[in-house]
This record gives sequence, structure tokens and C-alpha cells, in this order.
Amino acid sequence: MNPYRNKRYWILMPPFLLTTLGLFFILPEDKWEYPFLVVIAFWNTYYAWNDYTLKKSEETNESTEKRIN
Repeated sequence: MNPYRNKRYWILMPPFLLTTLGLFFILPEDKWEYPFLVVIAFWNTYYAWNDYTLKKSEETNESTEKRIN
């Protein structure tokens, strides 16, 4: 099994991880909950991108099937 199979994850993870770590070390202690919002934004972006791609591929498959019939 290829661990780099999901390219979207590996495209999004480095910038979000660097942003999270940067905020964690830059912000004062009473604001440490803000980096976790970046983690939530990462997962929202990841799943939205996957959903968009899935819907787009389904539309492409449907239009190809209509042209064949």
C-alpha cells in the first residue's frame, strides 16, 4: 500500500502544519486555542476538496454515459 496515495492530503498538510506550529509558538499562552482552528480549517478544506472532486468525476461519468447511449 502506497502511503502517498492521497495527494490532496500531502498538498494541504505542510502549509497548514507550518501555520499551526507558527501560531502555537508566536501567540501568547492565553491564545493557544487559535492554532486548533487551523487544524479544523485543514480538515474542512480537505473534505470539501474530496467532495468537490468526487462530484465532478460523477458528473463526468454521467455525461460520458449519455453520449455513449
